[in-house]
Amino acid sequence: SEGTFQKFEETSYDVAFGLRGTMFDRFDWEATIGGAKYDAKRERPRMTVTGATNYFLGPRLGTTGTGPYTGLAGVPNGLPVYNLNLDRFYGPISAADYASMSTMVKYHGVSDNVGASFVLTGDLFDLPAGPVGFATVLEASRQSYDLKSDPRIFPAVREIYNLTGTGGGGERSRYAAGFEVKIPVFSMLTLNLAGRYDKYDDITEVDDARTWGAGLEFRPFERLLIRGTYATSFKAPDMHYVFSERSGSFGGITDFYRCFLAGIAPALCGGSGGTYNYSAFTTSQGQPGLREETGNSWTAGFVWDVTDSLSVSADYYEIELEDVVTVQSGGAILNAEYGCLSGTGLFPNGSVFPYAPGSAFCTETLARIDRDPTTNAITEIRSGPINLAFQGVKGIDATVRWGITTDRFGRFNTSLAWSHTLEQTQQASKGDPLLSYRDFNNNSDIRSRVRWSTSWSKGDWDATVLMNRIGSFPIWNPNNTRFTSGDLASRVGPQILWNLTVGKQITDQLYLRANVNNVFNRIAPRDNTFNSYPYFWQGNSPIGREIGLEMQFKFN
Repeated sequence: SEGTFQKFEETSYDVAFGLRGTMFDRFDWEATIGGAKYDAKRERPRMTVTGATNYFLGPRLGTTGTGPYTGLAGVPNGLPVYNLNLDRFYGPISAADYASMSTMVKYHGVSDNVGASFVLTGDLFDLPAGPVGFATVLEASRQSYDLKSDPRIFPAVREIYNLTGTGGGGERSRYAAGFEVKIPVFSMLTLNLAGRYDKYDDITEVDDARTWGAGLEFRPFERLLIRGTYATSFKAPDMHYVFSERSGSFGGITDFYRCFLAGIAPALCGGSGGTYNYSAFTTSQGQPGLREETGNSWTAGFVWDVTDSLSVSADYYEIELEDVVTVQSGGAILNAEYGCLSGTGLFPNGSVFPYAPGSAFCTETLARIDRDPTTNAITEIRSGPINLAFQGVKGIDATVRWGITTDRFGRFNTSLAWSHTLEQTQQASKGDPLLSYRDFNNNSDIRSRVRWSTSWSKGDWDATVLMNRIGSFPIWNPNNTRFTSGDLASRVGPQILWNLTVGKQITDQLYLRANVNNVFNRIAPRDNTFNSYPYFWQGNSPIGREIGLEMQFKFN
């Protein structure tokens, strides 16, 4: 029926006006002012707590531990008692019964962005090696959003069955000025300098920042370019990380620390019954106290045009960031609680826990969990955005490109790109040790990728073959007996996907293209230590072969 459908209504506006001209017969200028608005409404059918309880459970008969329900063996006190009608659980539900226990949950969100910019470019003066290029920009913008959720799903209300939600809203103004200068030092060397000032106005402690960058381009001969850059960076926290209201959700958890207190091994905890596996309430809320992210980076590399058809490039990079904003999930908090309190020096899955008991990280993590003082069951987990003290990454990017045009067979282009993460480091809190975590089992970042493509075109025809290789990934659970016995390797093999496209320009207006994604129907390699669906890391693609036809028609 119509009452079971979700309804979406979205409206967006994006308007911009611009002017351009020349100043002093030597500088080009461009001024832009514009604004955008997005308005979204959503309705979704959900069951109410009262309606679902009345229909599936019937009237409440009493409470365990009181009246006729006193002294029930193996049953905790304080639980409601019902006489279940199992026919209602397994039988059909009429439209009238569904209507009696359902309602429409409504959401409404609006976001606005208004901004203006002025850009001035040109040559300042001439040097023996060439003109000094110059560009400057002035910007001002105001952003706001307002997310209104149905008040019946707020964490403290819980009138809608198995659903909670959040609201939020705020505004932020930003002003910025920047410049860039390109200086030809001499014929083989060019220097690039840039600087920027940003000013934020909102409820956070984020105020202003000055960032700068420099780059060198050295060309000892025409076909070889050696380059290097250094830059500082600044980023304010995303608005919803700051302004979101308290939200909550119920989800199944495994209480690893409670298992530890009972002498149950982590590998057995998931199957140890309701005392250790139950539904817990997890909340999250924006943090106005989040600090801005700052950092610096440098790169060094080269581009070598070996021939007119063949070129090779490679770059090494290092990036260091402080106060990176990340979201600490409920599951990560429970895993860290076990590591902080068990004294084993391990996560529940057997990988190394890198923080000492009593460290700043453990102190902050444990403060996010509330337990019932009588039963020791978890009553609330407070997830949400936090600032990491430090995060760094080092890596290499390299590309080989080759192209050739033939009179008989058409044009061929081939490229092979490789990226590899050499090191990842992190410090959760000031004073904690610096961790090298690239190969940790709880690190979901892919450390290597290879992408190869070959394209062909001749006349009205074109085709492309693409290969994408996602590198190996650590096994999910190094505590698994198949791994500890030597039956499994420490990493799951790479995933290699092939795509193919063939197109033809039928007329000047009509173009057709056939696409085949995942030509060989390869599913992600299975991790035999991953004990839940889909049995491999969710970052890998679970989609098999896809075939599609695309048509483009241009109206004159």
